[in-house]
Amino acid sequence: MTLQRGGLWLGVALFALILWLPAPEGLSAPGWRVAALTVLIGCWWFTEAVPVTLTGSLPFLALPLLGVAKPDAVATLYMSPVLFLILGGTLVGLAFEKWGLHRRVALAVVARVDPEPRTLLFAVMAVTAFVSMWVNNSSTTVMMLPIALAALGAVSGGEGTAAGTRDTRNFAAAMILAVSLASNLGGFATPVGTPVNSIAIGILERSYDTQISFAAWMAFGVPFMLLALPICWWILSRVTLPFDLAGPGRDAVRAAIGDPGPWTPPQRRTLAVVLLVALAWVFQPLVERLLPGITDAGIAVAGALLLCVLPSGDARPGASQRLLEWEDARRAPWYLILLLGGGLALADAVVKSGLSAWLGSALGAVGGLPLLPMLLAIALLCGLITEAASNVATATIFMPVAASLAMGAGYDPALAALCAAMAANLGFANPAATSSNALVYSTGRVPITAMLKSGLLVDLVGAVLIALLCATVVPLVR
Repeated sequence: MTLQRGGLWLGVALFALILWLPAPEGLSAPGWRVAALTVLIGCWWFTEAVPVTLTGSLPFLALPLLGVAKPDAVATLYMSPVLFLILGGTLVGLAFEKWGLHRRVALAVVARVDPEPRTLLFAVMAVTAFVSMWVNNSSTTVMMLPIALAALGAVSGGEGTAAGTRDTRNFAAAMILAVSLASNLGGFATPVGTPVNSIAIGILERSYDTQISFAAWMAFGVPFMLLALPICWWILSRVTLPFDLAGPGRDAVRAAIGDPGPWTPPQRRTLAVVLLVALAWVFQPLVERLLPGITDAGIAVAGALLLCVLPSGDARPGASQRLLEWEDARRAPWYLILLLGGGLALADAVVKSGLSAWLGSALGAVGGLPLLPMLLAIALLCGLITEAASNVATATIFMPVAASLAMGAGYDPALAALCAAMAANLGFANPAATSSNALVYSTGRVPITAMLKSGLLVDLVGAVLIALLCATVVPLVR
């Protein structure tokens, strides 16, 4: 509460001070006013002095009052197509969760792999990352934690607590922490994996005339996940939480996880819709030839509507009549319309007011680096900041700055902006950095030192991979 109250008044004080001071040389008066608003929103976002969703509505109020933009121009950003992409994708993910398809995926993999503990750990991570490609990271963590705990029980026999041996304690911490790390890494792979991915696509399209399709994002997002996941597994099992345990029998693992039973009609129908939507996203250019005007966002909305009208086929008394009903849809993050819309509006103002260009020139030392070192510096900076700040806030504020740095050095600004956005999805070391981190830390099985060491190493690896992919792969697939 003290931090929130301090953030509230600090933001207001800095906002008033910046408005009172004259604009620095080289920056326009509107740009200086946008700087004041950015500091205010940053303070409120970082400290959660005001609910983050309501803070997201501040640009709609403040930008017209500051004479920076007209209300109708700001309002259009709160209904950007990218918001329909993430809402539609989330509804598809809710249906996936509702009918237990995540458990089937987990069983299909975990119960069939070699029960050797390290292999079992990697199997849990792989399933978690795959599910997180389509389902919100927090929801994935909630869904996968019981499966990870069951696999842990099969190996350690419930000894993965403080009373167990060093190996069992380390294995328990690694298995639980792996769920958070893998869910966050899986979120990098698709535009609907995390809200930051969607807001990055919106900012790039709006501010830099760069469009990234679902398939194009996966062309660099999936390689990132495939490279980062085994490195993360190696860090957990060999460096920060090493263990040496005998593996249980495969039957013991199956018994611990449970049997989901035979396929049901709702599961088959939901899986068909999920596969249809995923294929339509991947082959969107071909789909558009048949349906002119269809977009990735339109595909997401169509998939959600299809789930809401298709009968579930579940004959049990009291069962849902549709694959997705309003009671299910109410769990979707409708609040993201305000939160991400505010991020898009603020980023748009930062660019159009000249503030990002001015900040870029002020950071000339970084802008003078060759492309790859510059991208690495951006990724490391954003990765460090996002440990203590909202991922959305970090991406919104630093994407325009990174783009201006690249533009000043003669590089493609979209590459640097995308690098900043992807790095804003890091933040593996702080229990409060993401809800997934908080969920696994709350189990009491993960020592804070283990989370810090593992998370910082994964942050470093992630920053390096992001810089390399943005410098080499992204220019080929855009």
